[in-house]
Amino acid sequence: MQIEIRELAERLAAEPVNPLPGDGVINGLASLREAGPRDLSFFHHGRYLDDLRATRAGAVLVARDFNEDIDHVPLLKVDSPSLAFDEVGRELLAPAEPLAEKGIHATAVVADDVELNPATASIGANVVVGSGSVIGDATVIGSGVSIGSGVRIGNGCHIYPNVTLYERTVIGEKVIVHAGAVLGADGFGFEFDGEAHRKIEHFGFVQIDDEVEIGANTTIDRGRFGATRVGEGTKIDNLVQIGHNVSIGRHCIIVADSAIAGSARLGDYVTLAAQVGVAGHIEVGSFSVLTARAGVTKSLPGGTPQQPAFYAGFPAGPAERARKEMVYPRKVPDILRRLRKIERNSPEQD
Repeated sequence: MQIEIRELAERLAAEPVNPLPGDGVINGLASLREAGPRDLSFFHHGRYLDDLRATRAGAVLVARDFNEDIDHVPLLKVDSPSLAFDEVGRELLAPAEPLAEKGIHATAVVADDVELNPATASIGANVVVGSGSVIGDATVIGSGVSIGSGVRIGNGCHIYPNVTLYERTVIGEKVIVHAGAVLGADGFGFEFDGEAHRKIEHFGFVQIDDEVEIGANTTIDRGRFGATRVGEGTKIDNLVQIGHNVSIGRHCIIVADSAIAGSARLGDYVTLAAQVGVAGHIEVGSFSVLTARAGVTKSLPGGTPQQPAFYAGFPAGPAERARKEMVYPRKVPDILRRLRKIERNSPEQD
């Protein structure tokens, strides 16, 4: 499939910069450095300005406030170059056939009382669906998925291969769960009785609200009682661990290798960068941003939409303070050299 550059500009309501070729077409997507004459690319950060100056792309999407002098390639000014690039990519690279055939694969094992519409849903090979579960319309269940009893999955979801959904897990609409994720396993709870660590049973469940995305091999434990909950629109990366009875607000971003201990609470629009750890039974306020490898050991108040609160370090605190704390140790060798020099030049004291 291909799109004429002039037509592309019209569809995106873009403001062209430099002449648009009358016969120019786009049939691929590429980075600025790798793009050829029939590729669309986009520019979104100053660090790639040299790549933009040298690109051979057929056209480049830029922000509306872009004002650099670039005259060798057609530029299309749009509100968000990244989102516009994604929109075009979905059209250019959309599969010709549906992702999955509707109906129930012959090798799937589906309990007799499961509620689903095989005319709209897709149940892949070797799927197991337990008694009393409900699967919504237009939902795709990939091969090898294990769904326990009493699970509820909403409309328009995509559960990728080899996901495990324990009993009573609740999933809203338009949720994506990537391969290997486990939702609803026991929380990690033990009590020492003086001789051994005794297992604490977890009788709760996991609740995933609408339009959440959960990355590959992420694990979300069920509550000891009640729900472990992930709020609407939250996006979770691969290899994230979420403990029992954690509550995550709406539209949060949780990046790879982060871990949230039991009964912690995250407000709305919280960002955890890679490898952030959050201790149990504390609260991270809305509009907080935790930088990579931060360790949260006490509750943090958060910020506002206009002024998010940035935290860093271990134990996590205001990012500016943490930055200074990281810089100070690097100054120690120089301070010691200066101190030794002063001592050498000072008369010996009695």
